[in-house]
Amino acid sequence: MQFSAIFLLVFIVVGLLLPQSYHVQKSIKINARPPVIKSLVEDFTQWYKWSPWQQIDPNIKFNIGEPSSGVGAYQSWQGKWGYGEMTISSLSANEVAFNVLFNQEYIITSTLLFSPNTKTVTWHIEGQATVPLISGYVAILAESILGNITTLGLNNLKTVAQLSDAQTIMESHDNQNRTSQN
Repeated sequence: MQFSAIFLLVFIVVGLLLPQSYHVQKSIKINARPPVIKSLVEDFTQWYKWSPWQQIDPNIKFNIGEPSSGVGAYQSWQGKWGYGEMTISSLSANEVAFNVLFNQEYIITSTLLFSPNTKTVTWHIEGQATVPLISGYVAILAESILGNITTLGLNNLKTVAQLSDAQTIMESHDNQNRTSQN
């Protein structure tokens, strides 16, 4: 009995001392034109093509608000891991930033950065766990899970963007060939 009480006390104290914030940053090089990549990210109606969430939870349901793209675009979801909402908070030539509210208590910021010169996309997520007594452990778990999810999402984005860009280029060449033959 005494050992379990000491273990529980140590578990709680360590949990209180661990950082409660988490930070995930992953990058990938995508061989597609930046406007093609960005169009997949800044419009929530395009997310189904690459977003990792449906692979993780096939039963997740999304609601896309109006507008569906640009600053103020909004989507919400309900799935086995909970519910949430995401809003595009800022948009520039090189980034799309989001605010995410998860289960009405976790506020997460997320940014996708585009480096046109190197064709690199970086996904940055940060937040803070707010679970009493075990937030430090939750933050560690969140970093691990979100690290895997962002890697999956970036790989999906790479595949979709490269295929989409190649198809657009092929269609453009086909149209040019038809015009020059007439």
